[in-house]
This record gives sequence, C-alpha cells and structure tokens, in this order.
Amino acid sequence: MILKCVKTWKEFPFWLNVFSNPEANDWKYSNLILEWWYKVEWFESLVPFKKVHISYGAWKTPLIENKEVSSILWLSNMLIKDESFNPYWTHKDRRSEYIINVAIENNVDKIVCLTAWNAGYSLWRYCSRAWIDYTSLIFPWVSKERKSSLKEWWEVISIDWSRFNWILRPRDFKQIVEEYDKYERLKNWKHTWAVTNSFEPVSINAYKELFYEMKDKNPDYIVVPCGSWDIIIWIWLAIKELWMKTKIIAVAPEKEHPLAYALKYWVDEYQIKNYDENSLAEKLTTPFTAVLPILYKIFTEEWNIYTEVWNEDISKVKNIIEKFWVRCENSAAVTFATFISNNRPNINLNSKIIIVSTWKWLEN
Repeated sequence: MILKCVKTWKEFPFWLNVFSNPEANDWKYSNLILEWWYKVEWFESLVPFKKVHISYGAWKTPLIENKEVSSILWLSNMLIKDESFNPYWTHKDRRSEYIINVAIENNVDKIVCLTAWNAGYSLWRYCSRAWIDYTSLIFPWVSKERKSSLKEWWEVISIDWSRFNWILRPRDFKQIVEEYDKYERLKNWKHTWAVTNSFEPVSINAYKELFYEMKDKNPDYIVVPCGSWDIIIWIWLAIKELWMKTKIIAVAPEKEHPLAYALKYWVDEYQIKNYDENSLAEKLTTPFTAVLPILYKIFTEEWNIYTEVWNEDISKVKNIIEKFWVRCENSAAVTFATFISNNRPNINLNSKIIIVSTWKWLEN
C-alpha cells in the first residue's frame, strides 16, 4: 500500500501510525492530507495481512427488498443493504476485522480509537478476543448514556480538544492514552496503534468490500450516512476501481458537519469552532474530519450528492420504517430520512437505489 498526499502528490510507504505528509502538514490542518491507493492488480489480493487470525464473518450482509418502505419513500426500485447482520450489528465490524488481524501480525498490544460509540463497541469486542488492551477516547459533549455504556467495556478517556488548538491528530491520541495508562493504570505498552476512523487506511478494503458485494445490482445511487466519512471515500474508490457510474448520496445531520461549510465557502479545510451537538443522529456529528480535502474533491469534482436532514425528518421516518421491520438507530435512519425531507435529492424516481442501513440498537 502507498499513501499519496492530496496537496503535493508525493507518495509514502504505509506504516502503522503514519498518517500525514510532514512537508505539507501544518498546525491549521485537521486533515490527514493523504490519499491512499493500492498498487496491486486485483481487489482480492489487497488484504493488508498475511493470514486470517480472527474472523467472525463481517461481510456479505443481505440486500433486502422492502416494498412498503419503498412506497413510503417514493422510490420504485430500492434495496436496503442491512449492516446490522454483521457480528456486532454494525458496519464498523468490517474495519474491526481488518484492524485486529493487522494488529496481531504487527505485535500491537494497545489499540486506541476516538469514537462516538459504534466503533468503540465493535473494537472492544474484537480486542477482547485478541487479548489486546483497548481504550475509547470521547469528546466532553458525548451524552451520559453513551459515556456510561462505553465505560462498561474497558477504558474511556474524555478529552478536551481545545488543549490541542482545536485539532487532534493520531500522535495526540497515542500520547493521551499512553500517559494515562502509565500514570493511572501503571501500564506501559510496547506498540500502541491509533485506529480512529478516517485517520488510518488499513480498513480501506473493508468498506470497498461493502460495495463489491452489491456491484452486480449496478445501482444508480448508493445512500450512506456520514460521520467520520471513511466509508464514503472507500465506496467512492471501489466505484472508481470498477469503472461504474454509481453516484453517492451522502447524508449528514443539519449544520453539524464541516463538509457543509467547506462546500458553502469553497474551502477544503474547516473546523466548527463554536460546536454544539443537537442532532438526534449524534454519532454522525463532528466539528472536524481528517479527510475533508478528499471529501471536498469527491463532492465538487464529480456528480455525487451531499445533503442534510433535520431531527424532525429522522424521528418521523424512524417511527414509520420500524413498523415495516427495518431496525435502525437514529444515525442509520438519516439515509431514509433524506427522501422525506425538504432537501430530498432531485433524482429520477425510477433510479436503482441502495440504502445502506449501518447499525441497529443493542437488544440487551
């Protein structure tokens, strides 16, 4: 694997915890500044580990036809890619399987992730199986319910990102956790790996694989919820690899994602300073994203669609679709909500559409 800087186009070899081009990086950048591509011929050979050590089957989730929901959304040709059929009920399991196998082969003994909840839960389950220590980092505004839930599974550290000039990088994640463990838990680690969504490229194939599983349907559009955005970029790369014409509809909470401001002001760097989380889709909200320059490119240079939904849209659609056996949380429901909102994309009603439902609530 190589990493390619989106600002200088210089190439770098991949290594754990190497995420940015020091020649292009700057204190003002929240972004990774790297674009990664594989120099291998076939998709099937692109697994970044030599052997499968741990696997629980995070792949080949079903494509479901639901005529009742299709009718409600005014879509005549719609399928649902239900990621709740993964081992721990989330699309994040796909990247967790990649991460844990790479970690085992590189003798990683500590994994850390800045998370809103789903990635933290999934990683905890996989790390437990591999006997690798794990810590979730969270922002202070994370709800008490999510915070207490995460604390049931290993360590949780709440961080004040203003300490870091409102920007957090992987080296900060490592430093925070290693210092905490050294002085609070009296533990020292030989090899810590920061795997926060959008900062690490190992899971690139995990979400590419998601699109490969539906390529035979040749959809006109794929609808995906947007938080850390790694899933958007990997699906986009898969579409390009396959030379397909599928377009992405990316859905985020209203006014709570930096891409909205980047597109509005025509800039590829933006951090929301006076940030106040109010969306029901709280796991998708973020004041910054590491890959904003790549996202900006995807939504300004190609005919992909970015749209936003209100809380009212999310509540309404979730109550409706659950009556027809679609189980999803608020952050997954945004993909359905886009078709009942005032921001409904202007697309042909007969278009072939696949909606990715990323997660359902734990049942116990």
